[in-house]
Formats: sequence, C-alpha cells, structure tokens
Amino acid sequence: MIKKERPSIYIKSIDFKDGTKLYLNPNSIVIFTGANNCGKSQILRDIEALIQDSNSDTIVVNKLNLEFKGDLDQSFFKGRISVDEEGYYYLENSSLLYNQLKESWDSKNLYYLYRMFVSRLDTEERLISSKTKQLYGQNRYEKINALNQLYNSNELEDKISNLFYEGFNQELIVNRRYGIHVALHVGKRPKWSGERDGESIYYRTVNSLPLLDSQGDGMRSFASIILDAFTSDFPITLIDEPEAFLHPPQARIIGKMFGGHEINNRQLFISTHSAEVINGLLDANNSDTNVIRINRNNCANNIFCLNNQEIQELWRNPILRYSNIFDGLFHKKVVVCESDYDCLFYKAMLDSILENTHISTLDIMFTHCGGKARMKDVVSALRALNVPVIAIPDFDIIDDKRQLNQLCKSFDIKIEEIETGLNKIYDCINSNNGELRKFIKNNGYSVLKGESYSAYLDIEKIFYRKGLFIVPVGELESFDKSNEKNKKDWVYSILERGNLNEDKKLNSAREFIQKIIDF
Repeated sequence: MIKKERPSIYIKSIDFKDGTKLYLNPNSIVIFTGANNCGKSQILRDIEALIQDSNSDTIVVNKLNLEFKGDLDQSFFKGRISVDEEGYYYLENSSLLYNQLKESWDSKNLYYLYRMFVSRLDTEERLISSKTKQLYGQNRYEKINALNQLYNSNELEDKISNLFYEGFNQELIVNRRYGIHVALHVGKRPKWSGERDGESIYYRTVNSLPLLDSQGDGMRSFASIILDAFTSDFPITLIDEPEAFLHPPQARIIGKMFGGHEINNRQLFISTHSAEVINGLLDANNSDTNVIRINRNNCANNIFCLNNQEIQELWRNPILRYSNIFDGLFHKKVVVCESDYDCLFYKAMLDSILENTHISTLDIMFTHCGGKARMKDVVSALRALNVPVIAIPDFDIIDDKRQLNQLCKSFDIKIEEIETGLNKIYDCINSNNGELRKFIKNNGYSVLKGESYSAYLDIEKIFYRKGLFIVPVGELESFDKSNEKNKKDWVYSILERGNLNEDKKLNSAREFIQKIIDF
C-alpha cells in the first residue's frame, strides 16, 4: 500500500512591492534585517496574511507563490484539533465539517486552514507560550501545543532539555503529575527508572524544582522559541525578534540552533535586530540561509537579498567575523574609521552638532578597521549588504597608489575617471625630490600647488558622492594643531575641553562632519 504524503505547504518565492523576487527551498532560512521601522516585522505579518488570503492588503510583500503537497484526509487532524460527535472540527473560532475543509484544501484556499501550517511567534506570545498549560482536550477550540507534545514524548523532552541546557546550563523537565495541567520545571533532572510518567518519587523531586513560569523573561522566551521551533511540525514558522529578552550569548546560541539543527521541510522566517542572531546562524554554516536587508526610503521599502554563497564569502574574512561590522545591518548609515579614537572624536562631534540642531539621532554607526589597509574589506562587506557606508582615511592614502586603488574599487570608483587628476597630484608630491611628502600627513591637500590643488578638489567631489571622505587636513590631530599630543591624548583632551559645537579651533572639523551628515 502506498503511503499518502502528509499535507504541507511551502513558499516557493516571495514577490516584494519594490519588484524584488526571492526564490526559496522547502528548508530555507530567511533573515530580515534593517534599521528601526524599516518593515522587518511587517514582512512577517504580510506573509501570514497572504497565506491565509492571497488577496490581503499588505505593505511590503506583494505576492507569495505557494506549493501545496500531499492529500488532506481526516487522519491529518487527529490529535491536533478537536472534533465533536457530529463531525465538526474546531479551528480557532470556527467549526467546519471535514468535507468543507477538504474542499478548501483542494481549491488551495487556506482561509480556515492556515493555522495548521503556519506558526508565528511574536515578542508578546513567547512570554506565555511556555507557561503551564491545560492538558489537551479541555477546550473544543484549542489545538495541541508544544507543552502537550513534550508531555507525550520523553524523547522530545530530552531534545528540548538539551537545547535549553546549551543556553542556561540547566535542564528543562516536564511535570506530568500537575493535575489537569502540564508544567515545565528548571534545574537538575532527578534520576529515574522506567517510564517517567510512572515514577512517584521522581515527580516528588520534580515538584520541588522551580517552575519555568517563575523564571525571568530571558529563560521563558528562550524556552518558548525552542519549543515552537523544534517541537511543532508547522512547515512555515515566523519568528519576530528572537533576541528579545535575551543576553547576547543566548541570542547567538539561538541563532546557531536555528541554523545547526536540521529541520526537514521547514521554512524559518526571522525578523531580527541582533547581529548576534545572525552571527549564530552563520556559525552554523547552514547551506540555505538568506539575509535580507530592508531600506526604507520615505514610504517605500527597498529589498536587498544576499544569498548563502555571498554570505559565507563575507564570513570567511576574520576581520568581519570577529568584529562588530555586521551591526551595521541595523543602522541607516555606517562610518568606517581607521582607529577607535577616530570613531570617538567623530561621534562626539556628530552628537554636538545634532544637539545644537535639536535632532535626537540620525542612526549612524561608527566603527573602525584597525588601519586604512583593511578599510577596503569593511567597505566591500557593508556595500555587499546594501548598507550605506562612509570611509574616513587619513590624507596620506593619496600617496599610496595601491591602497587608494583598492579603496576606490570597494566604492565602485573608476580609477580611469580620476587618473589624470591623480597624476597631477603625484607630479606635485614627487617634485623637488618629494619635498612635500613629509608635509602631507599633517596638512592634507593644503600643501598641493597649482593644478594639483584644483585637481584634488575635483577628485574630492567624486569621492564625496560615493562615500569616501578623506581627512582634508591630513589626520585627526590636525583639526587642532595647538593641541600637540599623540592621538589618544589629543582626543581625550578635546573631549574634556567640552563645548565642541562652539570651539572655534574645531570649525574645520564641524564642517567636515556636516558633509558626512548630509551624505
């Protein structure tokens, strides 16, 4: 006898309203990232709405291409939802006969059935989904939940407990002697012999352990996520901000779990504002991970897709893997500096300008790359993720053709378009046995003479349009030459001086930062 295929669905492709199309497999993991209010959570709501009704009004997603598999019969509902003596099946707030449900499935209409195939776990739901529940069968309109799944399976309980242990070094224990309820306890599992549901001594010890209900939001949220992701058989799972209530180490662990524990014929769609979740997913080296960056311009949501091969290529670079570069996914703009002291000064100047203009924030992230030689790698990575990026190297990069060419390439600046002007600059620098070379680092383009000076100003305009902002005065310390200290002490003394927005010695620094704000 040929075994019937279980009814299931998966999303073959997503059409976004900006015209982008994302193709998926039955095991795809999709991560939606972007700055605040860009539409990450809205995409999950759109996906759920379109699965229920393909004509739903949506904001970011235009259309889903669904694949239906298997045949629906009455065995599909057994143990999942309630049915009364007259044959009515209870789904949410509706009661329908089997032939009505069968007709809906055959016509690919999931209006009543979509909850059988889609699970969405938002931040509010996850604080209650792992709480003590009534045993299945107490309410007609209920459907079997994750706790009842654990109640029925020692093997599944062990799996979830092991996952929980990875995050908190404590076990998760099912209490099957809690009256008409099933509860979870946290602690060290007592020893038992035989079946757990028959050990009275075992459950006396379990009852003495603290309930998961009484633990902090982080533990309860973590438990809810692993329960939802690794016990249910929903082919599509939507998780909104899994990092909520979690510390960074647990956020990274949960990301690694998503990518590392194979779930056959399950699609995960995750909206996140955490680089740790993404780092965990990349640590798992899953072969079917897609990172989606959303940029919101006025009322339009622009979608950028990075596939697994492109992601892994970035992840192989240790500078990117062990830095905070991927935090840039969650900001509107990233500024890359040579050192952390550069970041400190420029960020302080930016804040002082914003305070004076009564603007609270521009959502700009400052990061450093440990010198201009590595700047090209960070710029390339952020641009590959479609993150608007600015680089601020010292002026002496002009005198290093190889590094300048590499950085220009990362910004998609064509060297041939500026080559004539650069040659004029090099001729000036090399004249008189390179006498000017020793002044470039501390003075910037002001040392250039004649045609080379105007040539640089023309090139600078091209650089600014792309996001390359070379320090015009040479280096950071040259913004105030009266402060003759090394970079670290120079920055600290400037910040301690205070009143950055009115300090006349910093006029050129403010002008420079204003150009970055306007970019």
